Amino acid sequence: MADNNKSTTKKASTVLTVLCVIFATVATILYKNHQIGSIGYSAPVVIGIVVAILSCAVLQRLFYPLLAKSGIDFSFGCRVSPKTDTVASGINADTPNALPQTDNSANVVVVQRLSYLEKYEARMEELERAKKERRTAIVSTIHDYTTYIMAEFLTKEALETLHENIEALAYGQPDLYKPIRSREDNPIKSPALRHFAWNIGERLDIPLIDRAKFIKEIFPHELEGATIEYLSKNLRDSVTSKINIDVPENGDYRFDCMRNSADGKITSC
Repeated sequence: MADNNKSTTKKASTVLTVLCVIFATVATILYKNHQIGSIGYSAPVVIGIVVAILSCAVLQRLFYPLLAKSGIDFSFGCRVSPKTDTVASGINADTPNALPQTDNSANVVVVQRLSYLEKYEARMEELERAKKERRTAIVSTIHDYTTYIMAEFLTKEALETLHENIEALAYGQPDLYKPIRSREDNPIKSPALRHFAWNIGERLDIPLIDRAKFIKEIFPHELEGATIEYLSKNLRDSVTSKINIDVPENGDYRFDCMRNSADGKITSC
């Protein structure tokens, strides 16, 4: 309040000073050019104005403290804009009610869903890995079986090529098949080849037609007179041969003759 009073008094003094200068200048000009003495006319007016200004300043300093202490509302029904800090405090106070609280249940559902999906991906990778491992184990068992039963019919080089052909059969690459021929002094017969194809194809889950194509392309000399249709229909027949039909039981891909040989009881395959 003291700063406001000082500012008002300073302004009033400035106005009075300017008025006095203007009055003196005008009076001088009138007296010099027209010999008119304006002091007598204007003195009462000037004095009245000065007294009025000083009276307003004094009354303002007198009434302002009294009205401020009384707490009387002089707004006369007019709404006064609240101060910035009041508005801010009001907003802060109302914020919890004005803004909806975040529902964490949606976030929890999203996190759980991501967790389920991650578990699904992990499980699928685990199943695929187990499938590949089982496939590898089956192929390895077939290689052992092939060496065991085919050694008497094939040379070492032909047996090696037969193993390569089995790899191509197991992984769906028939274009890599290479033809071979059994020993002339101990040739392998068609029934034994048909049973061999059925036994290994059953463990690899190969269709009958593909098993027939496999032995037809690999042993073209031994199966010269047989068609693929005939072979596919007679892979599992009851004809007596040196290689018997070996049906896997309950998903066990091992061969009966190989299990018996491991026990010291060698039987015909």
